[in-house]
Amino acid sequence: MRRLSTRYIAGEQRSDALLRGAQLARAGYRVTYDQLGEAVSNEAEVAEAVVENLMLLADLVDGGLELNISTKPTQMGLNISEDLCHDSVAQMLDTAAMSGAFVRFEMEESWTVDATLRVFERLRARYGATVGIVVQSMLLRTENDVRQLLASSTQPLNVRLVKGIYVEPAEIAFQDYQAINDSYLRCLRLLFEGGAYIGVATHDDALIAGLLAMLTEHPHWRERCEVQVLLGVREDLRQKVRDSGLPVRVYVPYGHAWLRYVTRRLKKNPKLARYAFFGLFRRGEKIS
Repeated sequence: MRRLSTRYIAGEQRSDALLRGAQLARAGYRVTYDQLGEAVSNEAEVAEAVVENLMLLADLVDGGLELNISTKPTQMGLNISEDLCHDSVAQMLDTAAMSGAFVRFEMEESWTVDATLRVFERLRARYGATVGIVVQSMLLRTENDVRQLLASSTQPLNVRLVKGIYVEPAEIAFQDYQAINDSYLRCLRLLFEGGAYIGVATHDDALIAGLLAMLTEHPHWRERCEVQVLLGVREDLRQKVRDSGLPVRVYVPYGHAWLRYVTRRLKKNPKLARYAFFGLFRRGEKIS
């Protein structure tokens, strides 16, 4: 597992992530830094995660690196209380707003979606474009969620659109590859038409082709999107997209919780085990 993780996780220390991020930036990529950790069990762990993120922001400022971080709702205490989660993220956003940074408020399993959206709307009303959200195209509800996000506030909307990593029941989620992709492209068009800034987070060639078709149809939409990929995944695709002129953002995870991070995702989605297995036989990521 440790050997596998070195491709997809920068390392256990903040300095590991800063080094990898600087390398990616020199190669022409945008970077988001992601402190690993989720489903914390007490307020002390939440406070520890907040402090680490504040130190991360300070180091990014000192290093002249892009001020862009990501955090999980349950890492910020959502499974303890919505108020705790809101107040924890707000601490980071207070600093982010002063320094010109951006904080991505992520999305997790389906049972967290309603609470996550409620917390996000409170944060968005106060911090505007300093905070962004994530939606998952595999969930049946997401198209309606997108419409509500677009209509609910006069504040700018920044959305990271993903397929979704979790295994969810057919009662609430699309199960078919094509249905998930169709939902993704419908949500993508809605977000463009609604004026949102979109992080098109995918490693799927079909979805990149769909994005490019929309941008050919509406060239002015190019100013409101970027392609987002995970560290160590589809470097060939990210290079191709970058070389085409579209901005590409790489998510750089780090932290001591790497083992729990990897094993939780393998348990949540067994299909990832196949990619993990073949990843063992690939060389470390080449940044170019």
